[in-house]
Amino acid sequence: MPDAADNDDANNSKDERGFDKSENNKIRLYKYIQNSPGSHLRKIVKDVGLAMGDTQYHLDILEKSGQIKSRRFGLYRRYYPVAIHDATSEIILAFLRQETSRDILVYLIEHPNSTQGDIANFKHFSAPTINWHMSKLIEAGIAKSAREWKVVRYSIKEEILRSLASNLKAYHPSVWNNLASRLAELFLELSVSSGTANKLEQNEDPEYTKEEDEK
Repeated sequence: MPDAADNDDANNSKDERGFDKSENNKIRLYKYIQNSPGSHLRKIVKDVGLAMGDTQYHLDILEKSGQIKSRRFGLYRRYYPVAIHDATSEIILAFLRQETSRDILVYLIEHPNSTQGDIANFKHFSAPTINWHMSKLIEAGIAKSAREWKVVRYSIKEEILRSLASNLKAYHPSVWNNLASRLAELFLELSVSSGTANKLEQNEDPEYTKEEDEK
């Protein structure tokens, strides 16, 4: 006759639908990594709601079976889908998982050649804090700096912009949609301003005639 404790263990391993909890947890973690690449262990534990030990156990199984992969950046090991092949995307996604770094990157897309003061005013952080974040982005090869006299200006590297935009669009769609909307509005404003300026130049040109306009 089976021991009662064995029955309890068996029951505890099933969810309310009778499915294996361990397998379900592994699937939940796999889907989370697919949707949130670049996350580290503590973030995964918080978002998925599993115990630290259970999360580590299932992540190890997923990685050993080749379903996910991981890479250490600084203090944290970050997890990725195996479909992400290039190291540049891995680095970008790691920074996009950090709110401050993500905000700075989006700001620099809209405002290239910004100064430390510009970014500090945007984030309402101290200059040393912004300097620390920018040094990390520069060290990772995502951003660059250029000195103009006593002023240092920051931008995203041109070769990184396309990858940054595609990863924002794929894994941070709400951020991307807001950014795209603002960029579209800015482009429209610039187009209107440019058209108005051209019209004014034509009207002020003594050699410009209505016949030329009709041509």
